[in-house]
Amino acid sequence: MKENFTYPVIIKKSEEYIDIIFPDFKNTVTSVMNEDDYITASQELLALLIKDYLDEDKLLPEPSMIEDIELIEDQYIIFINVWMPYHQSTIKETYVKKTLTIPSWLNILAKNSNINFSQLLVKALKDELNLK
Repeated sequence: MKENFTYPVIIKKSEEYIDIIFPDFKNTVTSVMNEDDYITASQELLALLIKDYLDEDKLLPEPSMIEDIELIEDQYIIFINVWMPYHQSTIKETYVKKTLTIPSWLNILAKNSNINFSQLLVKALKDELNLK
């Protein structure tokens, strides 16, 4: 599977903000206030976009060619690269503790079979919800 992804990003600086526009991902825009943050913010957002597409088995858009991107006044293009193994390691999934009640005989059998209740519940919920 591909690990490196590079996409063009349109940058527009104003007095207060730096707008970051991803022309290949419809309606994807963010802003930062600090000049030092726009590259990192671009990489983080691109990694999240790619992760969402891959998680949903959607086909990623082809990166636009620089000559196909129309700019307006005060905009310029940069290219943002993300190495997904790194970015996936920084995207943390939050877990919540749930209490459940099952018959005692089923608990005994499951413990004797070394069944991990959390893993089984996650798998069963994903199956029930038709998630990957």
